Amino acid sequence: MQTYIATISLALAGFSYGSPTSVSNRRFVSGGCNVHVTQWQKNENGVGGAYQFDVRVTDAIGAIIGGANRLTIGDFTSADVASQLPYLVVISAGAVDEDPVQFAYAGSQFSSSHGCSTGGYEDGNRDMDCGFTC
Repeated sequence: MQTYIATISLALAGFSYGSPTSVSNRRFVSGGCNVHVTQWQKNENGVGGAYQFDVRVTDAIGAIIGGANRLTIGDFTSADVASQLPYLVVISAGAVDEDPVQFAYAGSQFSSSHGCSTGGYEDGNRDMDCGFTC
C-alpha cells in the first residue's frame, strides 16, 4: 500500500523515470526532433572537474519543448533532460574531451561522433546538433 501511494504521489508531482507520459499531456509535433547541446570543458563556466551542458530540445517544427541549463555531468555518468516528449533524453559524458558525448531517446542511441553534427572546442566549449525520431 505504501509503495502504491508513493508511486501516485510521484506521478502527481510530475516526476518521470523514462516511462511514457499520457497522450493528453503531450504538446509537441512528432517526426524529426533535435537536441542542441553546448558542452563546456572541465573547469570552464564556473564548474570544476566536471562537464557542464546547456541543452535545448526542439520538436519537428523547431519549437523548444524542453532542455536544461548548466546541467553538470560527472565522468562516465548520465543525466536526464526533461521535455514534452513521452520519454526522457539521456546524456552521458566521458572523462576526457576526446570521449564522445552519448545520447539516448526511447531506445535510439547516437553520439557526438556518430549521428550528430559536432563542432570543435572554441573558447572552452563546443556545440552539437543531433536529430532523432520522436
